[in-house]
Parts: sequence; C-alpha cells; structure tokens
Amino acid sequence: MFILIGNLAIAQAPDVVPYGEPEPLELTLFNIILYIVVPVLLFTTLIVLRLRQRKKENKKQENKKK
Repeated sequence: MFILIGNLAIAQAPDVVPYGEPEPLELTLFNIILYIVVPVLLFTTLIVLRLRQRKKENKKQENKKK
C-alpha cells in the first residue's frame, strides 16, 4: 500500500512548471488595502457578529430561566 501511495505522490509532482524566485510584495495602496485592511476588517466583523450572537443567546436563556 505504501508503494502505491508513493507512486501517486510522484505522479502529482509538476516537472514542466517554471520555478521563479519569490519576490517581496510591493507596498502599493491597492496591495495594502487588499492584503492588510480587508482581512483585518473581515476578522473584526466576524468577532463582533459572534459576540452579538452570544449576547442574544444569553438573553434568551435568561428569559427561559425566569
């Protein structure tokens, strides 16, 4: 079984794809917005929405207890 898995892994390796040297990301306004600002906004929105949802669930549970 390990021999078959090894053959499949070797078969998936690309050999005609040109490999370039990685270049650093240019800090243009578009790249800053796309790679820094947007992920931070998405993350904070996710946190805020989850906190609001938990507060609503806690209020529902408190109302059921009464």
